[in-house]
Amino acid sequence: MDFESLDLVGTPFEHVETYVYFDGRRTFAMRSIGMPDLYYIVNTVDEDEETGDLVTLAVAVSGDRFRAMRAGIVPFREVFAEAARSSLFRVDWAWVEDAFGGQGSVPTISQLLGEDLPARWLPSEDARLSLPTATVEPYEPSRLVALAQAQSRTLFAIEVEHEGARITEFPARNAGELQVAVDGAIGSIAKEYVGKRKSPITRELRVSTLELQAASFVLVMAIDSAGVVEPTDVTSNVFEQLSSFIAAVATNEGPQLLQELKKHSPKTRGRLRAMLKPLAAVGSGLTLSTAIAHTNLVQAVSAEPVSVRAAIEFIDNAPPEVSHVNVRRGILTGLVLRTQRFEIIDAASNTAYKGAMSDEATAEADGLAVGNESFVTATIRVETPLTNDDEQTAGVKYYLESIETFVQGARPDVDNPDADDTAT
Repeated sequence: MDFESLDLVGTPFEHVETYVYFDGRRTFAMRSIGMPDLYYIVNTVDEDEETGDLVTLAVAVSGDRFRAMRAGIVPFREVFAEAARSSLFRVDWAWVEDAFGGQGSVPTISQLLGEDLPARWLPSEDARLSLPTATVEPYEPSRLVALAQAQSRTLFAIEVEHEGARITEFPARNAGELQVAVDGAIGSIAKEYVGKRKSPITRELRVSTLELQAASFVLVMAIDSAGVVEPTDVTSNVFEQLSSFIAAVATNEGPQLLQELKKHSPKTRGRLRAMLKPLAAVGSGLTLSTAIAHTNLVQAVSAEPVSVRAAIEFIDNAPPEVSHVNVRRGILTGLVLRTQRFEIIDAASNTAYKGAMSDEATAEADGLAVGNESFVTATIRVETPLTNDDEQTAGVKYYLESIETFVQGARPDVDNPDADDTAT
């Protein structure tokens, strides 16, 4: 049966794909060679097993409608039942012998309306395809360089995906979280790089979203600089650090990821984690493509979905960094023995410490006075998590391990030479 030569608008056709095959193609799609955006969905609805005669339906659809049907956004039944006027055809194939003794199936084409279709010819209501389908034009990384050159600034693209998606889409909430997180990570890394330089040109880098494209799904973003000219030394370093982090994520090696994270402050680590969080939530990996201003190169680095999820799990389960502070002369400003809570202000640095107490410290503190004249000597354990959302404290927790009344002229703790001595 030569469907590709049927006398329909757009003939001749080329076969696209088959969905049901039983003694030949029964449900399939074909596309016009001369009109590439015109598709026909063909479905066999009746068959005479004795004569081999077939009744098929062919519905003409646009490329967008075809892709929506293919991805399962539009139910298969709806394609036929809601076919546009003059787009639905019945094709009867009859087995005949020609005048020369040859045999073959000959088509007879008639036009139908969707509402005239017998219910038995319609697919079931829950029948639908569910095939991953690109529904917009593919992303072209080469455009990144051209646009970066035209705008004289750094552009970058983050390609993501959604494991449950069958068309080119990405959840708006996760895309928004990702954009905010990327802006925060870039700003934080930039401030680490420039240190204490006060120039707004280097300290106030911001990110703008230019467009959302497809590939699976792509966010195209650009660097905004407070200065007239973008500080490419800063942006180059920022994206080198960002790419290095993604490369470490891609390794699936916890120690290597930890080593990479420890190059940054807890605040920046938190921003980097925040960048991965919305991706892990929808089973996405990422590809970062960067075109630094005034260059002709696109540099790309990728991490698979499994690596992103593993990185989040590793970061969340990483033990905190532990250090100790010896407060030689502090002021005991708060003490609740029942709940084992304390507050001490270092008289030398005016640094406040408050948190929980060990059982030993609780016993030692019993009977101590609280107030501006209550001077104590204390050892405090400091636990700093690998990352934390609290930018003010970086999530640092303090635990009082020992405490005693301050004695004038007492020597610092010589049994713990690695501990910090905050006295001046």
